[in-house]
Amino acid sequence: STPSSSRVSFEDRQNGLICVGDPENQRKVHQVLSRMGVDVQAVNDAKAAISKMEYHIYHLVVMDETFDQFKGTSLILDKLNTMDMSLRRRMCLVLLSSRYRTNDNMACLHTSVNGILHLDDLIQLEPFLVKAMTDHKNLYTVYNESLKQAGKM
Repeated sequence: STPSSSRVSFEDRQNGLICVGDPENQRKVHQVLSRMGVDVQAVNDAKAAISKMEYHIYHLVVMDETFDQFKGTSLILDKLNTMDMSLRRRMCLVLLSSRYRTNDNMACLHTSVNGILHLDDLIQLEPFLVKAMTDHKNLYTVYNESLKQAGKM
């Protein structure tokens, strides 16, 4: 098979964590991330997700709002919101939602995520993630360069 155009090179290999409760959606997300060249781990509850985040840097976290009986998302967000910001900035957090529209920037700001994809748009997951990860990388590349020039990094 030919490599996908969105596949990352070995040097840029990234880790992804899937926090999606619905088995079919979890499978779809896993397939897309694997095709993109992301090293994927999936968890079934918030406790496992938080435990993994203690020991691993995940460049991409995909979770849905119903994860772990509707309480997982808030537990994970609480953990991420208290994480050291230099670590949190390395993560692109994407929420799969049935409540919010795809690319609802105000909802992203309100929920402290980098991107929102409505579940009806799941077929567009790969291009959505490619754009979200590229935007995230570009934003923090500029931000980190600014910190270095200001002597703060």
